[in-house]
Amino acid sequence: MHVSPSSFTARPGRALEALTSRSSAAVWLLLGALKPPQEWFKLRGIPCLVLGSSGPESGLPSVDADHRAACRHAGGQLRKRGHRSVALIRPELDFGGDVESEEGLREGLGRDAADAAHLHVLKHDGSRDKICSLLDAALRSHKPPTACVVARAAHVLTVMTHLLRRGLRVPEDMAVIARDDEPFLNHLVPEITRYVINGRQFAGTVSKAVRQLAEGGTLPLRAVRLMPEYQRGGSL
Repeated sequence: MHVSPSSFTARPGRALEALTSRSSAAVWLLLGALKPPQEWFKLRGIPCLVLGSSGPESGLPSVDADHRAACRHAGGQLRKRGHRSVALIRPELDFGGDVESEEGLREGLGRDAADAAHLHVLKHDGSRDKICSLLDAALRSHKPPTACVVARAAHVLTVMTHLLRRGLRVPEDMAVIARDDEPFLNHLVPEITRYVINGRQFAGTVSKAVRQLAEGGTLPLRAVRLMPEYQRGGSL
Protein backbone atom coordinates (compact mmCIF):
# COMPACT_ATOMS: atom_id res chain seq x y z
CA MET A 1 0.00 0.00 0.00
CA HIS A 2 1.59 3.25 -1.15
CA VAL A 3 0.38 6.61 0.13
CA SER A 4 1.54 9.24 -2.34
CA PRO A 5 -0.31 12.58 -2.26
CA SER A 6 1.98 13.97 -4.98
CA SER A 7 0.63 11.29 -7.32
CA PHE A 8 -2.80 12.96 -7.18
CA THR A 9 -1.75 16.38 -8.43
CA ALA A 10 -2.37 17.94 -11.83
CA ARG A 11 1.16 16.91 -12.89
CA PRO A 12 1.86 13.60 -11.17
CA GLY A 13 4.42 12.29 -13.70
CA ARG A 14 7.59 12.68 -11.62
CA ALA A 15 6.02 11.16 -8.49
CA LEU A 16 4.51 8.25 -10.40
CA GLU A 17 7.76 7.59 -12.24
CA ALA A 18 9.62 7.37 -8.94
CA LEU A 19 6.92 5.24 -7.34
CA THR A 20 6.64 2.68 -10.11
CA SER A 21 10.42 2.54 -10.57
CA ARG A 22 11.15 1.56 -6.98
CA SER A 23 8.19 -0.79 -6.55
CA SER A 24 7.79 -3.85 -8.74
CA ALA A 25 4.13 -4.81 -9.19
CA ALA A 26 2.23 -6.97 -11.65
CA VAL A 27 -0.87 -4.79 -11.20
CA TRP A 28 -1.46 -1.31 -9.79
CA LEU A 29 -4.75 -0.46 -8.07
CA LEU A 30 -5.55 3.24 -8.36
CA LEU A 31 -7.75 4.31 -5.48
CA GLY A 32 -10.08 7.07 -6.60
CA ALA A 33 -7.46 8.51 -8.94
CA LEU A 34 -8.19 11.66 -10.92
CA LYS A 35 -7.74 12.08 -14.66
CA PRO A 36 -3.96 12.95 -14.73
CA PRO A 37 -2.70 9.76 -12.98
CA GLN A 38 -5.14 7.64 -14.97
CA GLU A 39 -3.82 9.10 -18.21
CA TRP A 40 -0.22 8.53 -17.04
CA PHE A 41 -0.78 4.80 -16.48
CA LYS A 42 -2.75 4.47 -19.71
CA LEU A 43 -0.05 6.16 -21.80
CA ARG A 44 2.64 3.82 -20.46
CA GLY A 45 0.59 0.67 -20.77
CA ILE A 46 1.12 -0.31 -17.14
CA PRO A 47 -1.51 -2.86 -16.00
CA CYS A 48 -3.83 -1.14 -13.56
CA LEU A 49 -7.36 -1.16 -12.21
CA VAL A 50 -9.17 1.94 -10.97
CA LEU A 51 -11.00 1.44 -7.68
CA GLY A 52 -13.58 4.12 -8.31
CA SER A 53 -14.95 5.60 -11.49
CA SER A 54 -12.51 5.98 -14.36
CA GLY A 55 -13.19 8.71 -16.86
CA PRO A 56 -14.59 7.46 -20.17
CA GLU A 57 -11.65 9.00 -22.01
CA SER A 58 -9.06 7.10 -19.94
CA GLY A 59 -10.01 3.72 -21.34
CA LEU A 60 -9.01 2.02 -18.07
CA PRO A 61 -10.98 -0.80 -16.43
CA SER A 62 -12.61 0.18 -13.16
CA VAL A 63 -14.80 -1.14 -10.37
CA ASP A 64 -17.13 1.14 -8.44
CA ALA A 65 -20.59 1.47 -6.97
CA ASP A 66 -23.23 2.48 -9.48
CA HIS A 67 -23.57 6.03 -8.18
CA ARG A 68 -25.69 7.13 -11.12
CA ALA A 69 -28.30 4.44 -10.49
CA ALA A 70 -28.24 5.05 -6.73
CA CYS A 71 -28.77 8.79 -7.10
CA ARG A 72 -31.46 8.26 -9.74
CA HIS A 73 -33.25 6.10 -7.17
CA ALA A 74 -32.70 8.76 -4.48
CA GLY A 75 -34.20 11.41 -6.72
CA GLY A 76 -37.25 9.25 -7.32
CA GLN A 77 -37.70 8.67 -3.59
CA LEU A 78 -37.53 12.40 -2.91
CA ARG A 79 -39.97 13.31 -5.66
CA LYS A 80 -42.39 10.67 -4.41
CA ARG A 81 -42.32 12.36 -1.01
CA GLY A 82 -43.05 15.79 -2.45
CA HIS A 83 -39.60 17.38 -2.42
CA ARG A 84 -39.32 19.94 -5.21
CA SER A 85 -35.99 21.52 -4.30
CA VAL A 86 -33.00 19.34 -3.51
CA ALA A 87 -29.33 20.05 -2.73
CA LEU A 88 -26.58 17.74 -3.95
CA ILE A 89 -23.50 18.25 -1.78
CA ARG A 90 -20.43 16.93 -3.60
CA PRO A 91 -16.69 17.64 -3.93
CA GLU A 92 -15.69 20.25 -6.50
CA LEU A 93 -13.17 17.95 -8.21
CA ASP A 94 -14.85 15.96 -10.95
CA PHE A 95 -14.28 12.39 -9.89
CA GLY A 96 -16.23 10.16 -12.26
CA GLY A 97 -18.57 8.94 -9.54
CA ASP A 98 -19.53 12.46 -8.52
CA VAL A 99 -20.32 13.47 -12.09
CA GLU A 100 -22.40 10.32 -12.48
CA SER A 101 -24.16 11.07 -9.20
CA GLU A 102 -25.24 14.48 -10.43
CA GLU A 103 -26.49 13.04 -13.72
CA GLY A 104 -28.42 10.30 -11.95
CA LEU A 105 -30.02 12.67 -9.48
CA ARG A 106 -31.17 14.96 -12.28
CA GLU A 107 -32.76 11.96 -13.98
CA GLY A 108 -34.51 10.92 -10.78
CA LEU A 109 -35.82 14.42 -10.10
CA GLY A 110 -37.31 14.62 -13.58
CA ARG A 111 -36.15 15.88 -16.96
CA ASP A 112 -39.41 17.66 -17.82
CA ALA A 113 -38.72 21.31 -17.07
CA ALA A 114 -42.33 21.90 -16.09
CA ASP A 115 -42.39 19.13 -13.51
CA ALA A 116 -38.77 18.53 -12.50
CA ALA A 117 -37.60 19.36 -9.00
CA HIS A 118 -35.01 22.13 -8.69
CA LEU A 119 -31.46 20.92 -8.03
CA HIS A 120 -28.84 22.94 -6.15
CA VAL A 121 -25.37 21.50 -6.88
CA LEU A 122 -23.10 22.56 -4.02
CA LYS A 123 -19.49 21.84 -5.03
CA HIS A 124 -17.12 22.24 -2.09
CA ASP A 125 -13.42 21.92 -1.34
CA GLY A 126 -13.91 19.40 1.46
CA SER A 127 -13.69 21.95 4.25
CA ARG A 128 -16.33 22.30 6.92
CA ASP A 129 -16.62 26.06 6.45
CA LYS A 130 -17.17 25.81 2.70
CA ILE A 131 -19.90 23.19 3.04
CA CYS A 132 -21.68 25.30 5.66
CA SER A 133 -21.46 28.51 3.61
CA LEU A 134 -22.77 26.83 0.47
CA LEU A 135 -25.65 25.26 2.37
CA ASP A 136 -26.48 28.61 3.99
CA ALA A 137 -26.58 30.29 0.56
CA ALA A 138 -28.89 27.59 -0.79
CA LEU A 139 -31.21 27.97 2.19
CA ARG A 140 -31.41 31.74 1.51
CA SER A 141 -32.28 31.22 -2.17
CA HIS A 142 -35.73 31.68 -3.66
CA LYS A 143 -36.07 27.89 -3.86
CA PRO A 144 -34.48 26.64 -0.64
CA PRO A 145 -33.87 22.89 -0.56
CA THR A 146 -36.00 20.64 1.58
CA ALA A 147 -33.69 17.66 1.08
CA CYS A 148 -29.95 17.02 0.80
CA VAL A 149 -28.16 14.20 -0.99
CA VAL A 150 -24.62 14.05 0.36
CA ALA A 151 -21.65 12.44 -1.39
CA ARG A 152 -18.92 11.11 0.94
CA ALA A 153 -20.07 9.84 4.31
CA ALA A 154 -17.79 12.15 6.31
CA HIS A 155 -19.58 15.22 4.97
CA VAL A 156 -22.89 13.91 6.31
CA LEU A 157 -21.60 14.80 9.79
CA THR A 158 -20.99 18.41 8.72
CA VAL A 159 -24.42 18.69 7.11
CA MET A 160 -26.29 17.13 10.03
CA THR A 161 -24.59 19.21 12.72
CA HIS A 162 -24.91 22.42 10.70
CA LEU A 163 -28.62 21.84 10.22
CA LEU A 164 -28.90 21.25 13.96
CA ARG A 165 -27.06 24.50 14.64
CA ARG A 166 -29.56 26.32 12.41
CA GLY A 167 -32.47 24.78 14.29
CA LEU A 168 -33.57 22.58 11.37
CA ARG A 169 -34.88 19.13 12.22
CA VAL A 170 -34.15 15.98 10.25
CA PRO A 171 -36.34 14.79 8.58
CA GLU A 172 -39.15 17.18 9.56
CA ASP A 173 -37.49 20.28 8.08
CA MET A 174 -34.79 18.70 5.90
CA ALA A 175 -34.46 15.19 4.56
CA VAL A 176 -30.93 13.81 4.29
CA ILE A 177 -29.71 10.93 2.11
CA ALA A 178 -26.12 9.71 2.16
CA ARG A 179 -24.86 8.40 -1.16
CA ASP A 180 -22.18 6.38 0.60
CA ASP A 181 -21.87 4.30 3.74
CA GLU A 182 -19.43 4.16 6.64
CA PRO A 183 -19.84 2.32 9.97
CA PHE A 184 -19.98 5.57 11.97
CA LEU A 185 -23.27 6.48 10.30
CA ASN A 186 -24.88 3.76 12.42
CA HIS A 187 -24.33 5.99 15.45
CA LEU A 188 -26.18 9.04 14.14
CA VAL A 189 -29.70 9.87 15.28
CA PRO A 190 -31.89 9.68 13.32
CA GLU A 191 -30.41 6.77 11.38
CA ILE A 192 -29.27 8.01 7.99
CA THR A 193 -30.96 6.80 4.84
CA ARG A 194 -28.12 5.65 2.60
CA TYR A 195 -26.80 3.31 -0.05
CA VAL A 196 -24.66 0.40 1.09
CA ILE A 197 -22.28 -1.49 -1.18
CA ASN A 198 -21.84 -5.21 -0.50
CA GLY A 199 -18.22 -5.35 0.66
CA ARG A 200 -17.83 -9.05 -0.04
CA GLN A 201 -19.17 -8.64 -3.58
CA PHE A 202 -16.91 -5.64 -4.20
CA ALA A 203 -13.80 -7.40 -2.90
CA GLY A 204 -14.60 -10.51 -4.93
CA THR A 205 -15.05 -8.49 -8.12
CA VAL A 206 -11.77 -6.64 -7.56
CA SER A 207 -9.85 -9.81 -6.69
CA LYS A 208 -11.05 -11.58 -9.82
CA ALA A 209 -10.04 -8.61 -11.99
CA VAL A 210 -6.62 -8.33 -10.33
CA ARG A 211 -5.86 -12.00 -10.93
CA GLN A 212 -6.89 -11.72 -14.57
CA LEU A 213 -4.68 -8.66 -14.99
CA ALA A 214 -1.71 -10.27 -13.22
CA GLU A 215 -1.96 -13.54 -15.11
CA GLY A 216 -3.03 -12.28 -18.53
CA GLY A 217 -1.86 -8.68 -18.56
CA THR A 218 -5.15 -7.29 -19.86
CA LEU A 219 -8.79 -6.79 -18.97
CA PRO A 220 -11.78 -5.82 -21.08
CA LEU A 221 -11.81 -2.03 -21.21
CA ARG A 222 -15.07 -1.60 -19.39
CA ALA A 223 -16.47 -0.17 -16.20
CA VAL A 224 -17.93 -2.61 -13.68
CA ARG A 225 -20.67 -0.96 -11.64
CA LEU A 226 -22.19 -2.66 -8.59
CA MET A 227 -25.62 -1.54 -7.42
CA PRO A 228 -25.65 -0.59 -3.74
CA GLU A 229 -28.50 -1.64 -1.46
CA TYR A 230 -30.95 1.07 -0.42
CA GLN A 231 -31.05 1.26 3.37
CA ARG A 232 -34.02 3.28 4.57
CA GLY A 233 -33.31 5.15 7.79
CA GLY A 234 -35.10 7.84 9.72
CA SER A 235 -33.67 10.83 7.85
CA LEU A 236 -36.09 10.70 4.91
